[in-house]
Amino acid sequence: MTTILLTAVITAAITLLALALWAHFYLLPVLRRRLRGDLEEEARNAADLIAARVEEAVKRGINDGVRNLPTREMIEETSRSLARTSTEMVGERLSRFFNKK
Repeated sequence: MTTILLTAVITAAITLLALALWAHFYLLPVLRRRLRGDLEEEARNAADLIAARVEEAVKRGINDGVRNLPTREMIEETSRSLARTSTEMVGERLSRFFNKK
């Protein structure tokens, strides 16, 4: 009876060792490559989206600034508003990107 239990324990240990080695040397590198590729693609998508939104906001800010050119304070306020809007858009997109499940 002891021989049977000992054989079962040794067999289970060998199986677990083989599974751990397979996961460490094969599965983890494959998962890392896939995850790195997905993260790079999402980062490119986020950068494209942010660039488009910032460009749109800059155009809108310049147009508003040119239309309301009479005072220096108006230009300064438009610049601040543009910077604030751009920062909010970048923060919003990055928070969506990093909170994605």
